[in-house]
Amino acid sequence: MVPPGSGKSPDKSQHRRPHKRSKTSNSTADSSSLVPTSAHIFKLPFELIAEILVYTACPKDVLAVARCNKYMCKTLLRQESAFIWRSARQNCLPAALPDPEPLRMSESAFAAFIYDGGECITCGVPTKNMYASFCLNVRFCNRPDCRDTFGRVHTRTVTNFDILTRHLRKALAWIPLAEAPACFFREQSPLHTWPDAPKLYLASTMDAALVEYGRDNSKVVDQRHAADINNAPARMSFFVALYNWRHQRELLFKQVKTDNETFGKQLALKEGYDYTALLNGSPTYQQLYAHRTRNLELLARLDYDVVSDKIEAEMISAQERQTRRTNEATLKANRLQVEQHYQRLVTASRSKVPMDPLPSLEEFRTMPVLNLIKVPAIPAAAPKGKGAAKGSVVDLKNNDVVAQLLQSELTGWRKEAETALGKTLGVTQWKTARNNKLHPARRLTARWNCKCGKVSWPYKWDESLDFQGVCKHECTKSKKSRARWDADQFVKDDKAINAMTKVVKLCGIDVEDPGSFKALDDIGPRIQCLSCPAAIVMCPSSVPGHCHRHEEMEMFLLSQSAANALVVAPIEQGRARDLMGHQDVKTKIAEKTWTFGCRHCEQRIPPPVVEKKVSPPEADAQPAVVNNQAGVEATNEGSSAPKGTSEPASKNNNNMKKKPKRFEFNGLRSHLQEKHSIPLLNDEDFFVAEKLPAK
Repeated sequence: MVPPGSGKSPDKSQHRRPHKRSKTSNSTADSSSLVPTSAHIFKLPFELIAEILVYTACPKDVLAVARCNKYMCKTLLRQESAFIWRSARQNCLPAALPDPEPLRMSESAFAAFIYDGGECITCGVPTKNMYASFCLNVRFCNRPDCRDTFGRVHTRTVTNFDILTRHLRKALAWIPLAEAPACFFREQSPLHTWPDAPKLYLASTMDAALVEYGRDNSKVVDQRHAADINNAPARMSFFVALYNWRHQRELLFKQVKTDNETFGKQLALKEGYDYTALLNGSPTYQQLYAHRTRNLELLARLDYDVVSDKIEAEMISAQERQTRRTNEATLKANRLQVEQHYQRLVTASRSKVPMDPLPSLEEFRTMPVLNLIKVPAIPAAAPKGKGAAKGSVVDLKNNDVVAQLLQSELTGWRKEAETALGKTLGVTQWKTARNNKLHPARRLTARWNCKCGKVSWPYKWDESLDFQGVCKHECTKSKKSRARWDADQFVKDDKAINAMTKVVKLCGIDVEDPGSFKALDDIGPRIQCLSCPAAIVMCPSSVPGHCHRHEEMEMFLLSQSAANALVVAPIEQGRARDLMGHQDVKTKIAEKTWTFGCRHCEQRIPPPVVEKKVSPPEADAQPAVVNNQAGVEATNEGSSAPKGTSEPASKNNNNMKKKPKRFEFNGLRSHLQEKHSIPLLNDEDFFVAEKLPAK
């Protein structure tokens, strides 16, 4: 303190709090501070831990404990703890390991040298296997090819030293070699070891020794490796003893594994388990079996009794899990079999004219008879026939009884669909005893639209559905919760019905006749649309889609010669669907290399004047059959071309036009959309002008 009145101010540094001194020494912390507090074993005094580790029968266990934490590592690596490692080495199975004195290793380092894993010298894959050759420090994985390939390529066997060069003979006195040929060649006997067995060296080591002799003087090299030459016999004897110990351990491991498997099978038989299910379904028993076998210890009844309750709970859980998997596999196989049978029905239906209507696949699965094969609670049976799906209960392909029941249910479903769809057309009480009369719902003039506003791909160009399309239709609005098929979901398409009624009247086709479908297909591209500004000629199958372009479509039936005179190129039926459908390589090439023309631009002939037009039928009236006289008048030679037109005149008009435009396919679609307001082109809208080869 400064005395008062001295005239000096007090030193402020005397009142400051002193800074904490920084640590200047690099000494490690006391080992007691490294003791973990989580595991109870580490709370024991080290004397008790050492007493426990002394009775371990494998240095690998001591090595694992030493690697648990820093405290155990520092403690077990002390010189005072060497007796623990030595005791474990002397008590290990199948026999005591040799003393590592020739290697000048510590006990802990020797344990790591023996039991640690590493990378396969051939493929580099990490493996827990021991060295195949301790002397050469070569390790292989479990793949046999790695051992065979390395031994064949990277080793050299010396049987006659007299033919070797002087330097190489000197080098072989100190370079390391394999304990036995069996280290690299599995067909060799593991009992044939050094010094009686042929000498096996690494090719890289021999080449390096020759390089060393070539670089330095021979005496210098000999002096450099004098210690290696003197220690070579003792080291090789040590490595051979180590190799023999490993071979005995492998034999003991196989024997212990066999005995533990036998014990497990007897235990499973006594307890009522399946041995494979016990080994794979209970993680507790699996770990117990693997631990005992890996440590070369036999399983005992006491080991099982301690964990029997836990194993029982795991087996129950495994059985329930296996039951669910079996049921799922059975259900999946049954659903696949139903789908395959459905595809067979679709294929058989396509060969008939008209095709047999089929419900959609989801609706088909709801047939009552199919409940016999989709119940997952029934265990999966073996396939009963060549075509039976794996895990199925009933074979749909070869079981005639089920097939007949299913066909009967399909027939009843079609009858119900006909009646329900007939009501939407205004037909409520339609009955007939004749089998050659089509129901109104199955005729050419029956067309519907779904309230969802969508149609499947085959009906995209029709913009409406016929009876087959209605039966197979699936609404796409709710994919997760698909509703059951219902006829009330469909409404009749008046435009398509009126257009098809006109077509069948022009062609003189009886719509009640089952052969009306084939008769309409035989007409060919002879229907001319009088509502289009151009002379558009089409097939009857294009009328349901084309009629939606007009408020009321008027049409005329041409003769074949008149139709050929009007079109600039023949109509290729189905070409539009091929080009816009599922594209393959040929279709993609065609879109890029072919050129197309527009019929609306090039067939600009005034439409013919029809003297007698067919009035549209009433909505609720039944389609009438056109008499033979009307059919003759519509198709005779006099009606081959309308009045005021002739074939030469049409050709002259075409010749006077300017050179027409040609488009690629995408350009054609844009042209029809922009100029002619046609969003979806069809066969009557374009033609292929030129098919150029692919570049």
